[in-house]
Amino acid sequence: MIDNVYLLIFYGVVLLLILVASFLLFYIRNQNMVWQQKKLLQETQITQQKELLNAVIDSQEVERKRIGQDLHDEIGGTLSAIKLMLNVVKKQKPEDQEDTLLSAKQLIDKMIIDVRHISHDLSPPGLAVFGLYTTIEAFVNLIKNTGEIKIVLDHQENADEVSLPERKSLALFRVLTQLVDNTIKHAQATEIKIYFRLDEHQLLIDYADNGKGFDMAATLNKRAGIGMQNIQSRLQMVNADYRIETNPNAGFRLFISCPIQNEEILDPSL
Repeated sequence: MIDNVYLLIFYGVVLLLILVASFLLFYIRNQNMVWQQKKLLQETQITQQKELLNAVIDSQEVERKRIGQDLHDEIGGTLSAIKLMLNVVKKQKPEDQEDTLLSAKQLIDKMIIDVRHISHDLSPPGLAVFGLYTTIEAFVNLIKNTGEIKIVLDHQENADEVSLPERKSLALFRVLTQLVDNTIKHAQATEIKIYFRLDEHQLLIDYADNGKGFDMAATLNKRAGIGMQNIQSRLQMVNADYRIETNPNAGFRLFISCPIQNEEILDPSL
């Protein structure tokens, strides 16, 4: 009888050890899977951050090259022409100098306009004074006047009165102008619609065109173009969320949700 009791205790202990060992193996395996998933998530996040950083750097380099090219072609060429004219003036008779100096003055006036255009490209002149919506409205009117495409810009009540920090306004302005540029160049669209509205502490911007669209799944498997990378990086820099809806022959749509502070919402009675 006593031997049977010891035998049962022995089997019980063995069974308990097996259960403990199984639990430990299961726990270790589960923890290893969790660790692998965390590692994969971290690697994915690091990869995305690197891609966005590269997109920011690439866009900055593209912008620098464009500005450098503008300065070289427009300002550099004009300065060279003025220099030549001044050298000619030295050799001219006094009665012939007036026409040459007048031409030089006209070139200086042109250069002033060129510099103004380049500086406006760097930071839209009305952005700090009039705000994002009014600046976008002026840009839209310029595009509409070309007759290339129909653009409808509208807003919910008071959504045009949001006063964002310049950094945030500039990022959203660049995103919208990039979207319009992409639509005109690639979408074969006839109409663009842009709608601003407020939702609690969010400025919501709905951008849509009726162009050819594209296969989103196929695009995700490829490296995004520089234009789309610029859009993603600029939105991330101002903590704005976005969602894309598009399909072949079904147009393109981008929803932007940008957080705003209470002080950024103007009092309509002011």
